[in-house]
Amino acid sequence: MSAVFNEVYAQFPSPPLSPNNSLYLDECLYQQFIYSDEELKTIETILSSPVKSPVQLSKNDILRKKYINMMEEGVEINGEMTPYLYIIEKLHSIGNNVINKKTKDVVSLRVFETGTEKYQEFWVHPMFLTLQSFQFFKLFEEINENHEEGIIEIEIPSLKSFAIVLYYLYTGDKNKVFEIARLDENLCKGIMENIECLEINMDAF
Repeated sequence: MSAVFNEVYAQFPSPPLSPNNSLYLDECLYQQFIYSDEELKTIETILSSPVKSPVQLSKNDILRKKYINMMEEGVEINGEMTPYLYIIEKLHSIGNNVINKKTKDVVSLRVFETGTEKYQEFWVHPMFLTLQSFQFFKLFEEINENHEEGIIEIEIPSLKSFAIVLYYLYTGDKNKVFEIARLDENLCKGIMENIECLEINMDAF
C-alpha cells in the first residue's frame, strides 16, 4: 500500500534545461522583448489594441510560490523565522489533544462531498491545515484577504474518508492511515483522492 501512495503522490520531475549551445541565444532573444510600461503603452497606442506583459503570474501561481517559499524558508513566529519541518513536528506532537476540539483558535469547517448535498462539520485549526495542504493554504489566504467570517465550506471527492485525512494532518501518523486504508479498497481510494484534491504532500513529512 505504501508503494501505491508513493506512486500516486510522487512529485513531477523538473523540466529539462535548454541545450548549452542555445542558452545564450535564447537569453538574447528574450532580452529583445522586455519592455517598460511606458513602451508597452506606446506599442498599444500604435496597434490600437491592448498589449499584455510577456510574464504575468496568476493569483494561483503567486499563492503557490508563497506556499513553496514558506516550506523552504520557514514560518515567521513572533518576528522570527522558524524551520518549517520543526513547526510541523510540534503540531503533530499535540495534534491528538486538539483534533476536532473547540479551542479559542478553532474555526468551523463544513465539508461537502462532490456531486451530493451530503456534508459533515468539523472544528479545525487553520495552522494545522494551511501548513500541510496548498488548497487549505489558498483557501485561508483568500478568507483573510476578503475578511470573511462564519462557517468555511469546502468540497472534496470522498466525505467518508475526510476524517482520516484530517487525522493525518493533525498527527502525521502515516502508518495508521495505511493500516486503515488496507481494510477497505473504496476507503483507500477516497483517501488518495482527498489527498490529491487538497494537495497534501505526504513525502515532505
